[in-house]
Amino acid sequence: MRLHWIDALKGIGIMLVVFAHHSLPIALDTYIFSFHMPLFFFISGFLFNFGKYAESAGNFVKWRFRSLIVPYFSFAVLTCLFYFLLDTAFQPGVTNIEFFRNSALYGIYSIVYALGPLVSYNPPLWFLTCLFVTEILFYGLAKNYYGKPGKIVFWLTAAGVLGYLYSVHVPFRLPWNADVALSAVVFYGAGNLFRKYTGPEKLAEPATEPKSGKEMDSGSARELDLKIRNSFIRVEKFLPGIFIFLNLLYLAYLLEFPTSDKVNMNVLKYGNFYSYYLLAFSGIFAFVYLFKKINSSGLLEYYGRNSLIVLALHFPVKDILTKLAILGFGVELEYFYYNTAFALSLTVLNLIFLIPVIFLINNYFPFLIGRKKVSALPGKLKICFREPAN
Repeated sequence: MRLHWIDALKGIGIMLVVFAHHSLPIALDTYIFSFHMPLFFFISGFLFNFGKYAESAGNFVKWRFRSLIVPYFSFAVLTCLFYFLLDTAFQPGVTNIEFFRNSALYGIYSIVYALGPLVSYNPPLWFLTCLFVTEILFYGLAKNYYGKPGKIVFWLTAAGVLGYLYSVHVPFRLPWNADVALSAVVFYGAGNLFRKYTGPEKLAEPATEPKSGKEMDSGSARELDLKIRNSFIRVEKFLPGIFIFLNLLYLAYLLEFPTSDKVNMNVLKYGNFYSYYLLAFSGIFAFVYLFKKINSSGLLEYYGRNSLIVLALHFPVKDILTKLAILGFGVELEYFYYNTAFALSLTVLNLIFLIPVIFLINNYFPFLIGRKKVSALPGKLKICFREPAN
């Protein structure tokens, strides 16, 4: 069953990603970066169905490779070609984009190594390889401890500490952002546990007299799950207010005392260990509970279902819009810096420009995003973009 509020939450999340990649006032920039990427790892964990792939790790890896790594390389190559042509056409004989100042061999190495700072022409692509590694890490935990939430929490905590220590003490980066995955798996696992203990599905009643060891383990696990679920239900009614209050308090603090010391998972910049996780989770749960109340929004769901395409292509579109504003309309460069209204306008234009691109990819080039079937468009947009018959 598709959860509309999750699609809407992904929609607002990807809009915040596009918005935050403009030059915003320091307070707003720091606020958004404190939780917007952890939110996507949380949502991915929430959507992870371990039971579907519990018996076959190979099928799980194959599925996620097709869904994440194939799109990563597809868009890394396509946008690389786009920026190369743009750079050549803008000033023939002059290399303006830093990525192309290195040799072609180094460019190939950068794309294969898949770090955001290396793929500098389209840095948001770092998320795709990082999510792939994160999911492999959590699958390994789930394979061994899915019925033992205490052990999962222990290993998630250990991974979070290790990821933080790595960011502070180790001077080199791991391929495919595996170093970031050590921190990201905390949010991914939290999302999965949140779904498990708050989702609509009912847990089976524990067996009263388990006969075998396996039955006893299964019965104990179900009984523990029920206890955790019931305990969480008792306190959950207070949580929305607490997290929304903390989130608003942090935003108000930033508006009064703005700081440029923002979190950036892409470059392993976490700040203080405790505030990093506290602020990330307060932002995550504030939006989670807010959108559980909102439930649905056709426009947000549309961008949520197509968030991968927006993630992969909004950076090139942003650069096109920026150049059009400067060269075509004579907009002064200072308008691009710390101007919320201008950043919001460019974000709206970016999302509008991406609609036909989303339509073309979903209907004619679904292999770019690792899909075989065409994605459904929301009702209001079907009028504009009618899908081909299957």
